[in-house]
Amino acid sequence: MTRPDASPARTAAARPTRGTPRPSARTTLLRGLRATAVVLVFSLVVGGLTSPAQGFLPSWVNSLANSAGGWSMLAFVAVWLSRARPLLGAVLGALSFVAMVEAYGVVSLWRGYFLADPLSSMWIPIGLVAGPVIGTAAALVRHAGRGATIAGVAVLSVVLVAEGIFGLTVVAATTSPVYWTLEIVLAVGFLAAAVLRGRSAGVAAPAGVARE
Repeated sequence: MTRPDASPARTAAARPTRGTPRPSARTTLLRGLRATAVVLVFSLVVGGLTSPAQGFLPSWVNSLANSAGGWSMLAFVAVWLSRARPLLGAVLGALSFVAMVEAYGVVSLWRGYFLADPLSSMWIPIGLVAGPVIGTAAALVRHAGRGATIAGVAVLSVVLVAEGIFGLTVVAATTSPVYWTLEIVLAVGFLAAAVLRGRSAGVAAPAGVARE
C-alpha cells in the first residue's frame, strides 16, 4: 500500500545519490593537454623574463632572478594554475623547471651570455628531482583536503625558509638580506594562511563533503 506522503519528489529525495561519474578518457586527455600547455607557456615566459630581470631588478630583490626558492614558487604557481591532479602535477613540476631553465638559457644567449648547452645546465637535474615534489604539492593544494593542503604548502615553505637561511648566512656578504628575509616571511605567511583557511573551511563545510 502506498503511503499518502510518498510523492515522487519525496521518494526521489530519499534515494541514495550516486557518486560523480568518472570523466571519459577523452575528457581526461583534454584536461591533461590543457594543463601541460598552461605550465609550459607560463614557465617559458617567466623563465625567459628571468634573464633580463637580473639587470633591472632593484639590488635588494635582485637575488629573485637567480633563486631556487623563487623558481620553486613559480613552478608551484604554474602547476596550481593548470589544475592538474597530483600524478600529472608531479610530471608538470619537473617540466616547469626544465622549461624555465631552458628559456632562461635561450634568452641569455640572445643577450650575449652563454649559460650551457641545451639540457646540460646543472639546474636540470636539480629541477628533475625537486620539480615532482613541488608539482605534487601544488596539485594537493588545488584538489586535496585540509591536511594535504597544509602539507603541500609546507613543502614550499620549507624550501623558502631553507634558502632564506642559506642566503642570510652563507652568501650574506655578497647579497642583500632583504630578499632572503622576505622569503622566510612569505614562507611563514603561506603556511599560516593555509592553516587558517583550512580551519575556516572545516567549520563552514558540512561533515562528509569532499573538495572538488
